[in-house]
Amino acid sequence: MHLSFLEQSDDKLSRFIEGSLSLMTLADLTQWIEVSRRSGTLLVANDEHTKRFFFQDGRLIFIWSEKEGEQLCEALHEATDLPLEQILEALHTAEQLGISCIGYLSSEEGIPLERLTAVISSLAERAMADVITWKAGRFRFSDTLPTTVLSSPITLTTSQVLMDSAVLIDETDLAGKASTNTLLDEVFDLIRKGAINIPPLPSEMQLLMNRINNPNMVVDEIIECIADPLLVSKVLKICNSSFYGRRNNVATLRDAVVYMGLKSLLSIVTVHALSGFSPRNTAKVQSLLRHSLATGMIAKQLARDLGYNHDQAFICGLLHDLGWIIMLELLSEYDLPTEKRDQLINDHHTVVGSLVAKKWNLSEDIQEVIRCHHDPLNAHNYTKLVEIVHIADLLTKSDFPVQDLVLSPLAPSISVINTPFADHLEELDKEIEAILAPM
Repeated sequence: MHLSFLEQSDDKLSRFIEGSLSLMTLADLTQWIEVSRRSGTLLVANDEHTKRFFFQDGRLIFIWSEKEGEQLCEALHEATDLPLEQILEALHTAEQLGISCIGYLSSEEGIPLERLTAVISSLAERAMADVITWKAGRFRFSDTLPTTVLSSPITLTTSQVLMDSAVLIDETDLAGKASTNTLLDEVFDLIRKGAINIPPLPSEMQLLMNRINNPNMVVDEIIECIADPLLVSKVLKICNSSFYGRRNNVATLRDAVVYMGLKSLLSIVTVHALSGFSPRNTAKVQSLLRHSLATGMIAKQLARDLGYNHDQAFICGLLHDLGWIIMLELLSEYDLPTEKRDQLINDHHTVVGSLVAKKWNLSEDIQEVIRCHHDPLNAHNYTKLVEIVHIADLLTKSDFPVQDLVLSPLAPSISVINTPFADHLEELDKEIEAILAPM
C-alpha cells in the first residue's frame, strides 16, 4: 500500500535544516523542537534505517519506522488483532481524506485512544533509543507536516519520550550484561565442579606431554603412547604423504616416530583428539587447530633461537587456544547470536582454557600460557615461555616481520633472531595441511 507522505520530495520542502547527528544529537534536536514549539518532520537516517518523527507545537504526535520492532502496522496488529490489510487500508483512506490517521483509526476502526497512545509512545521510545546508540547518522528537519498526521488526538511530551528512551537503553544494557554474566558464571561453575561434558584428556596426549621432556626417553616409550588404531593409521598416512617425500613407504609406527620426530607426532595426536570435540562447529574448530599448529611451530623456532625449551614452547603454542574450542561447544547449548557468542569466547577463552587445563592436570606452565598468552605482563612463573607463545600468536595473525612487533621483556633478544620466518611459511603450511587432512 503506497503512503505518499513517506516519500516527500526534497523539492516540496519549504524550510529545513540538516546535518550530522554527531554534531547535533537527537537529544539536542528534540530539545530545540520542544523549547521553540516547532512543528514539522524530523527525518533521521544511517546506512541501514530511516525514521520519521512528527511534531506539532513541540510535541511528538506520530512516528514512522521500517525497522523491525518499530513498525506501526505490526504493532497495531499485535495490540488490536486487526488484520494488517485492514490497518493499511485505514491509513490509506485517512490519507485520501486528508485527515488524521490516528483519529480515523480511533473513530472508524474502534481502537481505543489509550491503546493508540501506548503504541505510539512505545514505538517512539524504541526508535529514539536506537538512534541514540548510532555511531553515525544524519538528520533533516523540515517545517512541513503531512495532513495525515496533523491535528492528531495524541500529543506526547517530547522530553519525556526521550527520557524514557534513555531509560530503555540502560535497562536493555543492564539486562544484557546480567544475562551474559549469569551465563559465564554458570559455565565457569560447571567446569570447576566437573559437571560439564568435557572429555578427559586423551591418554596419548597426556603420555606424550609427560615424556617429551624426559632426556632419557626412548622411542619404544613413545610408541607405547599410541594405542588407537585410527591414530596409528593417521601417523603412517602422514609420514608417507608427499610432504615428507620418502622414496620408500614407512610400514611401522616405530619407523614413523623416528622419521617424523616428536613435534609432528604430538601435532597429529592433538589434532586427532580435538578435531571431533565440537561436531556442531567443525569448520571453526579446524580453523582454530590450523592457527594453533602454526603458533606451536613458530613458538618452537623462536624458543630454539632464544635458547629456551623449544619442545615445551611447541606444546604450549599448540594448546594456547584450548579455551576457544571448549567454549564453542559449551555455548552451543545456548541460544546466542554468532557475533555475541564469538565476542564472549574472545573475551573469556583464556580463563576457560586454563580451567580446563587444570581439570585435565596439564602442567602449570601450560596453564599459565593459556591464561596469559594475550597479556604476558600478567604472567608470574613462566614469563619467557608466555612471551614466546604471545609473539608466535601475533606472528600467525600478522604480516609484519617479528622485529616490527612491539614486544616487552623479549625485545632485546628478538633482535638477534636470524630465522627468516617468511622463508619457512610455505613449509609450515604444507605440514599443517598434511596433519589436518581427513583420513
